[in-house]
Amino acid sequence: MPSSGDLARQAFDYLRENFGVEELPGRVVERGDSLWWTTAPEVPEGVRVHSLGIRLLRRGEKGFKPTSFGLMLLGDRVRKRRIDLSRAELKALLQGRSLDCDALPSGYVALCLEGEVIGCGQVKGGRLRSQLPRGRRQELLIALEAARRGGV
Repeated sequence: MPSSGDLARQAFDYLRENFGVEELPGRVVERGDSLWWTTAPEVPEGVRVHSLGIRLLRRGEKGFKPTSFGLMLLGDRVRKRRIDLSRAELKALLQGRSLDCDALPSGYVALCLEGEVIGCGQVKGGRLRSQLPRGRRQELLIALEAARRGGV
């Protein structure tokens, strides 16, 4: 099994190759099946920490999966595999529907609205699906409805 330093390098390579991320301030720390992005100094031995920062990637059998919050924090650093959505397209994804997506090969993508990264999606078999957590999907649906009514 690769050391934490090896995994951090693999994580950065994944982000550079797949999302065009050239800079990642701070450091990547392995914890369980997740890689966390933190700017915190080393944690002293024996100190229990609930969260080290933002979960950036999960490690699975098929490789890395970016988290929605990790992609959001990377924001403008994400230069590749971005999909700009209209509000109607975003609403469809948030409601569990999929969209045609022949523009990109299969894999994870950064979902964007009005130029801002709002989370993770996945292209598979020419279809785009949301990978946003349920709570985040609900928040975004509420915000879209408020904007439609002129509240945001």
